[in-house]
Amino acid sequence: MRRDTGIGLSMLALCGLFYWQAGRALTPPFVPIGPAFYPRVILILLAVLAVWLIAEDVFTARRRAATPAAAVLNYRLVVICFIVFGGYVVGLSLLGYLLATFLFVLGLGWVMGPCKAGDFPTLALVAIGTAIVTHLIFEKYLHVFLPSGLLF
Repeated sequence: MRRDTGIGLSMLALCGLFYWQAGRALTPPFVPIGPAFYPRVILILLAVLAVWLIAEDVFTARRRAATPAAAVLNYRLVVICFIVFGGYVVGLSLLGYLLATFLFVLGLGWVMGPCKAGDFPTLALVAIGTAIVTHLIFEKYLHVFLPSGLLF
């Protein structure tokens, strides 16, 4: 069994456990959908993706011809992404949701993207759009209060 198959099977087991746990939530009589509906929808989607991962691993004969330098580069990118995410978490309380999300999407796009100066305006527009759209969805539609931060 290869690594992706093991991860997919583990995800399926976790999805099954969490699906069962979500069904144990008490449902008030005046709520038509119930509190288990949305978690179960997400878990079903996650289970479908886990099955897709397993199928892709089983039906494709991938060759792992990565050089040690490429493996180190991949780990370096993962560490940098964790550092950017940690900065986002700290930035939420200091800068507020809008500015921290803008900087997070811009920084992560720059780190993971091709890193050309010509791509910066596109990354900035995507970051602005992401921050504003998610803010509007959470604040106006879902009525979830997002952190305002110390500065803004």
